[in-house]
Amino acid sequence: MTRPARSPIPQGVATFLPVEAGEKRAVEEVVFSVFREHGYREVIPPTFEYLDILAPGLDAELIEKSYKVVDRATGRILVVRPDVTAQIARMVAMGMVNQPLPLRLCYSVNVFRYEPEHAGRDREIFQIGLELIGPKGTAADVEPIMVAAECLRRLGVTAFTIALGQGAFFNALLRRTGVAESVQRSLREAAARKDVPRMEVLLHEAGVRGRAANALLAVPELYGGAEILEEATRLAPPTEDCRRPLARLREVWDRMAAAGLGGALLLDMGEIRRMEYYTGLVFDIYVDGVGAEIGGGGRYDHLIGRFGHEVPSTGFAFDLDRLLQLRAAPGGREHASGVRSRDAAVRTRRAQRGGRR
Repeated sequence: MTRPARSPIPQGVATFLPVEAGEKRAVEEVVFSVFREHGYREVIPPTFEYLDILAPGLDAELIEKSYKVVDRATGRILVVRPDVTAQIARMVAMGMVNQPLPLRLCYSVNVFRYEPEHAGRDREIFQIGLELIGPKGTAADVEPIMVAAECLRRLGVTAFTIALGQGAFFNALLRRTGVAESVQRSLREAAARKDVPRMEVLLHEAGVRGRAANALLAVPELYGGAEILEEATRLAPPTEDCRRPLARLREVWDRMAAAGLGGALLLDMGEIRRMEYYTGLVFDIYVDGVGAEIGGGGRYDHLIGRFGHEVPSTGFAFDLDRLLQLRAAPGGREHASGVRSRDAAVRTRRAQRGGRR
């Protein structure tokens, strides 16, 4: 029997047939029900925007990866949504500034980023997440993580690892070197890839030596339990800009441990975001059976300010496709009910980078 021809689709995009579409919708409904219980309201940003308007919220790499078209009506360049957090920052700054804070917003959208065929990453990423706009205390850092954990429990995932990092610590060490912004950016990108040899080259070329260089080179390998905070404290100079982020991270750890999540926590000081808008706590979530983080987020206090109105903010997003992988794995949701190995989480975190918020 002749099989019907299959129409080709572009690399890195997905087709959801009825069964898969139903599973996707069911996961969205569970996650949104948790969001609503915590006071989050849905927003739907546009699929494309004017590039010059959204560009302040995007870093150069993301702009390079964005899909762009020309608006026939105006001749202006449009960008197809590469990052939903930047869009919500723009929406808050330009249309919601007079609403009382905090704002609790949530969404389920797809984002589009060009990836080379050999990269093994999707070009269309389905994300479901939230943004907490206004609060700046430790409780606000903890809230999105606790909501994410509750979503996983409702989906039947009872064992997971939450890797906590602190971008402000690495950034403070970088600033103290006095090197140019372009060098800082290159060092941040190398650290995000755990590329210590590249960091060594950059530091040598910039003339950074001694304790300053050693501290930066040590950060990507600082991971483990609460003892990592002591190690980071010994590495850092005794200055407020270096010690404050570590104290904040300790507060987050203690609050989450008190809430019963201590066994799920991992400290990873090398959890450094390539997206430049992150300013403080960052986190990723891992589950056995998925070859990358299933979600993550963090604090971005100055992103909304790039659009004209400074408001502290934090948030997170799940990769919806990776949540679906959990349900499709052998044994369905029950496969995630065992003990999650912290070492396995670290190995996963070092092996894969992509699709994160």
